[in-house]
Amino acid sequence: MDLFPAKAQFHTGEPVDVILETDGEPWERAEAAVFRLNELVGRQSLRPAGPRTVLSLGCFDSPFAGYGVSVRLTGGGKTAVLETAFDVTDSPKRTLRYGFVSDFTPADADNGAMDWLRKCHINTVQFYDWSYRHDSLVSDSETYRDMMGKEISRPTVLGKVRRAKELGMQPIAYGAVYAASREFFEQHPDWAFYTGAQQPFVFIDVFYIMNIQAGSPWREHLIGEYQKALEKMEFSGIHMDTYGFPKTAFSHLRKTSEWVRLDRELPTLIEETREKLSRGGADPCLIFNNVGNWPTRSTAAAPQDAVYIEVWEPYDRYCHIARLIDDAKAAGGGKPVILAAYLPPFRTGERRQAMNAARLLTAAIVSHGATHLLLGENRAVLTQGYYSDYARLEEADAGLLRRYYDFLVRYLELFCDGELETVSMTHTGWDNDEYRCLNAPASAWGEAGKLWMIARERKERKLLAFVNLCGCGDDRWDWGKPTPAVQRGVRVQVQVDFPATGVYTASPDGPSLAAQEVPYSVENSEKGCFVEFELSGVELWRIVWLDLDTQSGEEE
Repeated sequence: MDLFPAKAQFHTGEPVDVILETDGEPWERAEAAVFRLNELVGRQSLRPAGPRTVLSLGCFDSPFAGYGVSVRLTGGGKTAVLETAFDVTDSPKRTLRYGFVSDFTPADADNGAMDWLRKCHINTVQFYDWSYRHDSLVSDSETYRDMMGKEISRPTVLGKVRRAKELGMQPIAYGAVYAASREFFEQHPDWAFYTGAQQPFVFIDVFYIMNIQAGSPWREHLIGEYQKALEKMEFSGIHMDTYGFPKTAFSHLRKTSEWVRLDRELPTLIEETREKLSRGGADPCLIFNNVGNWPTRSTAAAPQDAVYIEVWEPYDRYCHIARLIDDAKAAGGGKPVILAAYLPPFRTGERRQAMNAARLLTAAIVSHGATHLLLGENRAVLTQGYYSDYARLEEADAGLLRRYYDFLVRYLELFCDGELETVSMTHTGWDNDEYRCLNAPASAWGEAGKLWMIARERKERKLLAFVNLCGCGDDRWDWGKPTPAVQRGVRVQVQVDFPATGVYTASPDGPSLAAQEVPYSVENSEKGCFVEFELSGVELWRIVWLDLDTQSGEEE
């Protein structure tokens, strides 16, 4: 049996449908309930219409909100409960949940990839290595092989682009900003970048690195190829990829050797790409790859739709994940932050430890207000930078990760609240008593053997996320992890300036995604007013939020 939304994301005011698939049992009644955070906002009852029933939940007028859906089935003396989530937004660019597809043979035309990604609420899909050549993106042939020898069917690519749009997703075309074939380089050697030894830069002996300077013929050619991808293949945007090098190079454009800093040129490339692709009122989605967090400081403020970072060593600890997200938010001025953080354990390690690593990393990224590029194709995860060599998930593991994505969408308003400031490192420890874990080992920066307590706050709300690293052995996010030791009876104390109107908790690890109200007490001391409560248990990931009455105590 299954329950999932008809689309990956819905526009504000658009009718919302969820699809109920049953197992042929004689279910007599389906009771559906819709929740927004801790509040019940809708309820309906109906009789399932065969093995597939569409539940029409109505329209939702919020400009940006996540909702949970629970369906209770009864009949024949049996009961079953299914859960899913959906979100509505006035702009799909307010949150980009990024996934990928990379299989485009004729046999892949209907391989279930888009339906799987829809069930995971992926609203933006990177079409990885779909093109004929990096310097000639759109092929005139129906079938062809790309620069890595991979077979591709143009009708399959186009069909998946259209299917993505039907399911509420933005299909994004992969297009490296400076890669060209040997043949193209040999035709235009003065368009390339050169090393200090005045030799051309070449990546894995296949891709020649071209000159992306303002005014260069390559830049004009590249943007023209991007335009063809949007027009001929109907893509909604471009993933502007880089390889992390070179960071400096020599240009031969003017018949002399000119030293170039790419961190100064790449922002203008993004600007020019945006300007030219947006002519005629178009609004393409642009995502630029900051490999290893370079040159994020230069590019984050450029006119793109997210701050996207491909995470590599030395950013290999959980604390680095928090730092990357916080710095990217500050530099990007409110843009969504996406981390492409690949998990080798799915390729080289034990599957259960790989799943623990995936759940812990996703929890850490989402709890800091960002999203994780991990899922793609039909039940697959990324293990390395070449996406076509993905790892396939077993059905149970795929369902578990789906549940984590249901959770992040259901509580979208908490995770993606741009007004929440992360204060973990400044409001805990030493004599900072604003957030305290009273009886369990806790850390503000992701230490192994402790609960990672991530604190974010604004005037009206405080949000705590607990990521359980107890028993994990190390703090490497890219290594497999043993199952954490469950922490039970965790007592927490939070300083508040206004009376709490409620304390609520939720987790993707228990029997239900629904929020539960948490009993609490209030104590006053010389350091202020404190709310104290106890969590029954933290398995891998649990959140708690406090809603505050900010009108109380304010002067009229």
